Amino acid sequence: MKYSIIDIETTGGRSRNNKITEVAIINMDDDQVIDEYSTLINPERSIPVQIQYLTGITNEMVQTAPKFYEIAKKIVQMTEDRVFVAHNVHFDYSFIQQEFRDLGFSFQRELLCTVRLARKILPGHASYSLGKICNDLGIEIKDSERHRAMGDAKATVKLFKRIQEKESKSFDEIYNTLNDKINFPPYFNEESFYNLPNTPGVYYLWDKEGRLLYIGKAKDLKKRVRQHFKVTGEKSKEYLFKNNISEITFKELGNELSALLFEASEIKKKKPIYNTALRKRYYPYFIYPKENNQGFIEFEIKKADEFEDNVVKTGSKRSGKSLIRKIYEKAFGVQIEKGIKAQEKDLMLDQKLALFKSTLGTEKYNETLLKYYHSMNFPSDEFKLKLAGRSKKEICLIHYQKGEKLQIEYIKDQESQEILKLPVYEDTRQILVQFIQKKELKVLT
Repeated sequence: MKYSIIDIETTGGRSRNNKITEVAIINMDDDQVIDEYSTLINPERSIPVQIQYLTGITNEMVQTAPKFYEIAKKIVQMTEDRVFVAHNVHFDYSFIQQEFRDLGFSFQRELLCTVRLARKILPGHASYSLGKICNDLGIEIKDSERHRAMGDAKATVKLFKRIQEKESKSFDEIYNTLNDKINFPPYFNEESFYNLPNTPGVYYLWDKEGRLLYIGKAKDLKKRVRQHFKVTGEKSKEYLFKNNISEITFKELGNELSALLFEASEIKKKKPIYNTALRKRYYPYFIYPKENNQGFIEFEIKKADEFEDNVVKTGSKRSGKSLIRKIYEKAFGVQIEKGIKAQEKDLMLDQKLALFKSTLGTEKYNETLLKYYHSMNFPSDEFKLKLAGRSKKEICLIHYQKGEKLQIEYIKDQESQEILKLPVYEDTRQILVQFIQKKELKVLT
């Protein structure tokens, strides 16, 4: 096996907004080092003070260093036909890919992560960060070499050798598992996969005739789409679906909520062939609070004859029962053990609620219960949510106003970059309410 062990230093943590300041490559044939290369790189921007402090690489040091395009050919030549190895490999790989993408080229290599390998072959360590795992194993990294590309690359080489020596048979098996190559469909444009970012968004899968097969959302576009190509079994529906995929397009959306909302809208608008279950989501029932004979609030599941803004809706009676149980549990902080049958859960819950009724009294009990129930509705007829944008300096504002389209706006340096206007469907409302509640988002009014 031929490997390129690689480490980089950068101006920050995200490849789309930052640049490489140093790279080191150590080539190995099996377990023998055969070649080394290292250079500082001029990122053509200022290095933040905290990064200078961490790495020791200053603006003055990189001022006369080569720019990435000047050493790009060297990286290609040294890594060609080799496995790209790094500690937390997707970090280093994403930066190098982005640098090549900025130059108008693609860079693709088979990957191997020493973090994942170490977790499998060297289990039991409290931390698998490079510094801590090396310290545990007695691998020395001089302070002057820590957080410098060649110093960290050499430490990774030593760690990699320990992993290889530990148990050669399991190493081979785990290596093959971690590097299960993607079996792309026969008519697939591979470039469209490798161009996917590791960011939240919505992706579109097309066949060779240009028909839209599927729309999906993801917190990590590349990671999610990769799963579509892992399907095996030639007779399965998923396998047949996979083999029809010819092209992928995508839209970055910056955060998970925007991706969920945009996906729901796009599926209804474009009606992809394989999204039949999600084209139209119905919520035919709602949870209705009423007082019982003793004056305590209880909940009923009622049929919703029309779309109502101010009710807690549900897709079925079964999900409605689970939702009612959840309301009680969350309102009073009741913990019911997992793995218990529904009937037993209901009995245990009734016992606990009886205690709350006797302790709190009617007024306080109803107030506590209704407070949580109402929190499951829209906060108001108009509100905004401030979320992460598609880049470091960009923010995303989701603006809801009753009777208007839902608006997703991206703002950078106080200027609007893009506005998406989405119809408010029943499932749009459910997505918003549930996400606000689950993530405890701050609502701006």
